[in-house]
Amino acid sequence: MLKLRVKKWNPDRHCYEPYSYPDEWRVSFYCADMDELVNCACCGKELTYWGSFASKELYDGSGLFGMAVCPKCREAEWKRDKERRKNK
Repeated sequence: MLKLRVKKWNPDRHCYEPYSYPDEWRVSFYCADMDELVNCACCGKELTYWGSFASKELYDGSGLFGMAVCPKCREAEWKRDKERRKNK
């Protein structure tokens, strides 16, 4: 599988920053087969694409599509976003 370029959104600086993940992870923002196994782009947990969520923080190289993340990491993203908004 081709290693995708992934960027992480920095909400404080309003810009994307480089993000790296292990070469053996299969990260994706799209799969034609919803039962395909992918890794969470955040923690690496293996799950079906069907069981993943689009990340609020990790994006493909163009910055348009959220990478597939597991429910636990997606929940953590929402909590960070909620806390950041509360502290503004």
